[in-house]
Amino acid sequence: MRNGVTTAYHWLALLIAVGVVVQVFLAGLGVFGAESFDAHVGFGWMIHTAAILLFILALIGPRTGRAIGISFALLVLMTVQIMLVGARDDTPWVAALHPTLALFVLGLALHIGMPAFSRGRAGPAPRPAR
Repeated sequence: MRNGVTTAYHWLALLIAVGVVVQVFLAGLGVFGAESFDAHVGFGWMIHTAAILLFILALIGPRTGRAIGISFALLVLMTVQIMLVGARDDTPWVAALHPTLALFVLGLALHIGMPAFSRGRAGPAPRPAR
């Protein structure tokens, strides 16, 4: 079961990374043609929920301090990113960090998810020489 949860952990992180790319498209749509940013906002909350699930999977799956810490960092980073939007009227230069943090979220999610591609490709460990 633990291997399955670990695999789900890595693939969910990759799904979050894809979601960030979709978010950039939805933000562009909001800027260049849509009536509102509702799609961007709604999808953003879905990605945030996925980050919560990723943290839970880290707790029950990989169970390493690094996996738990990095998934918690992703969740905190996304939460701060969401909160920055509220600063747009008072301190727009702080709110402007919202899209910048998206780059860090993307990089961190890719970093967490990359082992999903290497699982199962590696051959057996070499035997030590006698």
